[in-house]
Amino acid sequence: MPDRILALLLAIISVLTLACGRPLTDPVTSPRLYEITPDVERDSSAEIQRMAATIAPYSARLETVMNRILAEVAVPLTKAQPESSLGNWTADLTLAAARDLFPEVDIAFAVQNYGGLRVNEIGTGPLLVSEMYELMPFDNELVVVEVTGAELEEFVAHTLSDGGWPVSEGLSAVRNGGMVTVRVNGQPVDPGAIYHIAMPDYVANGGSDSAMLVGKRQMASGRLVRDLLIEYAGRHQTPIHVVPDGSRIKIEQP
Repeated sequence: MPDRILALLLAIISVLTLACGRPLTDPVTSPRLYEITPDVERDSSAEIQRMAATIAPYSARLETVMNRILAEVAVPLTKAQPESSLGNWTADLTLAAARDLFPEVDIAFAVQNYGGLRVNEIGTGPLLVSEMYELMPFDNELVVVEVTGAELEEFVAHTLSDGGWPVSEGLSAVRNGGMVTVRVNGQPVDPGAIYHIAMPDYVANGGSDSAMLVGKRQMASGRLVRDLLIEYAGRHQTPIHVVPDGSRIKIEQP
């Protein structure tokens, strides 16, 4: 039972953050708030005291989970377009996770919509689980999408028109005016060939104006992107040091 309550508290944290999708209507709520402080036993009603006593052990466990150190950040991870250290790092972790989860699939690269990263910077020092929840509060599943080379180029062109999204190693794309050049693992894209891209299900289902992906074959991982980022960030044996060199995404003026 305690583990189920802890999982529920973690779920509540996720639900209370902003979601990718837009609400169909403006929500109307009438919350009843209870303030629980160290002085609760002296100043509060018996009802609130009972609530505080019930929550206390799970709150302590939750704090322990969220404050767990995953790795050490040597150089700040910053979010920017068209390419950034935070974007490269998260996309590379996603690619590593996808390749482990789908060893039989040749995954070309991984991508994350730019708006899916919800912090502008992760500073130097210990990297905590709580920071990963702030970075990616959404319960998006990792999926692998199957596309033709022509569809891949259309999708990549869309990400470039949006200023550039975080992409992993394996993809290099340059936009010069209206011309887009895409390479996968250093090779030109074959319009008729089949490629596999790892991404959040939000994007695969048309989010962030990715309508060209709707209806394409998907392979579900059953794992949340955020949870995989936490797991794979914890595998760092050395301090995280990511410096983008602009080799993945370039947007040039004609």
